[in-house]
Amino acid sequence: MAVSAPASPRGPEKKRAYLSSTQVIKEILGHLGQGDLESAVQLYSHCQEDIGYLLIAKAPRDQKLMQNLAKMLFAAKDFEKAAQVCEAMAEYKKAAELYARCDLYDNAAELYAKLEDWEMAAQMFEKHGDYNLAAEYYSKVNNYERAAISFEKAVNHFLAGKYYFQLKKYQKSMELLQKISSSDDHYLEAALMMGNILASHGYLDLAIQKYQNVAQTVGLNKSTLGVFYNLAQLLERQKKLIEAKKNYEDIRGLDPGYRDAAQRIAALETEIMKGVEVVDASAAEAELLEEIEELQPVEEAEQEVVAMPLKPAAAGPPAKAQIVSVMEGFEFLKSTSLFESLSLGEMKAFWNICANLQLQAGEILIEQDQPGQALFILKKGALLVQRIEGGKNKDLVELKPGAHVGEMSLVDNAPTSARVITKEDSELFQITREKFEELLNQNDKIAIKVYQVFINTLCQRLRQTTAELSAAKKASA
Repeated sequence: MAVSAPASPRGPEKKRAYLSSTQVIKEILGHLGQGDLESAVQLYSHCQEDIGYLLIAKAPRDQKLMQNLAKMLFAAKDFEKAAQVCEAMAEYKKAAELYARCDLYDNAAELYAKLEDWEMAAQMFEKHGDYNLAAEYYSKVNNYERAAISFEKAVNHFLAGKYYFQLKKYQKSMELLQKISSSDDHYLEAALMMGNILASHGYLDLAIQKYQNVAQTVGLNKSTLGVFYNLAQLLERQKKLIEAKKNYEDIRGLDPGYRDAAQRIAALETEIMKGVEVVDASAAEAELLEEIEELQPVEEAEQEVVAMPLKPAAAGPPAKAQIVSVMEGFEFLKSTSLFESLSLGEMKAFWNICANLQLQAGEILIEQDQPGQALFILKKGALLVQRIEGGKNKDLVELKPGAHVGEMSLVDNAPTSARVITKEDSELFQITREKFEELLNQNDKIAIKVYQVFINTLCQRLRQTTAELSAAKKASA
């Protein structure tokens, strides 16, 4: 094969427009053998045809030469072939890094898995789009949040919903579990989780409705005993005693020894005969939360569940419950200039990594000459940007709602150039560097858009500073 090549680095007088691939490979290997990486890089990178695979195949399996070959390919920015050489030398970490650099995430993932670096393997599988494997490896390092996100991307509604349920992200769990059809193998377990979420947040009517839908769709059998038992307990606590008793009786008819169904029937018969009325419904509901089968105790829900009650139908089975959540502050965040170029889905992803802060007047948000830790977006109140010089504070600018500060802390660890304090009681969104990097690592498109906004912001501030310096110079002239 003829290869077009530049003049030999040995001297401009030897002009060779074309060489055979054998000649070029021999010359490159000669340079590598002598440790002349610069000449090898120049000759290799200027060949029009791709001779990399031939070069790797013909290179002697000498450790030193192979190391030089990998260095040459790296210097020539042929990262894929440099990765192949590193892999051949069992330099798996270097090879994985190089594969990732040229977007061969599946190759990188396999090597990280070989090294048992499960976190990096998971990240690479996620970037490659193999979300089930990504979730599997995230689970190995107990990164259940990323596992849940990966299962969601894999359209595995059940496992994603189950992981979110375990993470106490109940609204997200409900959103996914509602998508599971009655023909799915996990329908019953999903229904139990949804019922538990609804009941634990005080939506007992919707929880009953969910269990009734399952009861009518699947019917009573060994696998649905838990659903019927939970339904009976909810009905009992709402003082729908006759309905509750019937459910317990159905359970006992199928499994006479199931839990305390027989005892509950006897107790309900006594209550029905006495005509007992509800005295303290709130106390009854509090007891319910401790007794529902498999119910998870709720400390603080990540998001409030907001139900939209449905009007009872004139006939037919009850409509399926649909849960709608309100993302507090989302509209405000969406309207800020920082994120105006993001799509709805991207904006929601950012909202999910935002923390809410409430600070009193005079609190320091960012300290001058200290590495920044987070980006802050002002929702309510006011901020003061100050410069500390010679022990004195100089107010530079006052920021109003919608302003953002600290964006450079998401890019590097350099000390900040000013102090930022709250001028009055304020509410803010906070995005930490850790959460920001985690999000961008999973979505390159978001990274490009956000960094572009950061660049625009920096340019505006530089222009403003230049104008102020120019004005000051004219004033002092």
